[in-house]
Amino acid sequence: MSRWSAERLRIGLAPDRVDLVRLGSWLGRGPARQLGADCAPALGQPPWQAALDALAAPLAELGVRGEAVLVVLSNHLVRYLVLPWQAELNGAAEVEQWARLHFERTYGVAAADWLIRSCDGGYGRPQVACAVDRQLVEQLGARLAGLGLRLASLQPLLMAAYNEARRQFQGRTAFAIVEAGRVCMSLLDADGWREIASRRTGTNAAETIAQELATLDTEVEAPQLEVLLVGERAPWPAHNAPPARLLGQREAQGRRTLAMCGAA
Repeated sequence: MSRWSAERLRIGLAPDRVDLVRLGSWLGRGPARQLGADCAPALGQPPWQAALDALAAPLAELGVRGEAVLVVLSNHLVRYLVLPWQAELNGAAEVEQWARLHFERTYGVAAADWLIRSCDGGYGRPQVACAVDRQLVEQLGARLAGLGLRLASLQPLLMAAYNEARRQFQGRTAFAIVEAGRVCMSLLDADGWREIASRRTGTNAAETIAQELATLDTEVEAPQLEVLLVGERAPWPAHNAPPARLLGQREAQGRRTLAMCGAA
């Protein structure tokens, strides 16, 4: 799950939506063309299956082959844990083993078939571990290969959005990513990641965020709330919302498409 590199074709996958962006020049990196398709998850199928099935048509319309592709996964499709620093761990394999143990303790036997990666927060700092269904990764790679494309980078939405926005954060920060049906809320301070909570939500995402804020440690300074709205259907009220700065205001209606998260 590497960071953004030179891939100009970007795909965003959510349970009910596929977004495709063909970036322009290297310097501008603005979208030269954007396509999308809605989809409907079927009962009994994995939450990512409909999105994979919907990929072929917009990719055919875009008419690209032989390219490296970066894919951003909706927070609906990723699980996160914050892992405390462990100085005795040596190398990526030991970190991954330790992360897998934590996921299995939290989620049970379901975690046995997840692909798990950790994002290094720096020496002495907590790390974020991300888990994705292994079948999703394997089928995504196979489908892209069948269309003459190569999966070069896979990014969880939280990490893609954080890497783009983190320079705007100052001090203790609550970072909320709002998608249709889900809020992913993280708490960060000068020492890095503290908490991550990903919750289903209805049409009142602001209320869900307020509930999460109420669970935070009240003995220290209240965090600055930063909110990123992802997708046209990401709910946010015009009134009675918690005091927050909405990120990505240069986008239409202040909302970022999933495929463009992390591209700026």
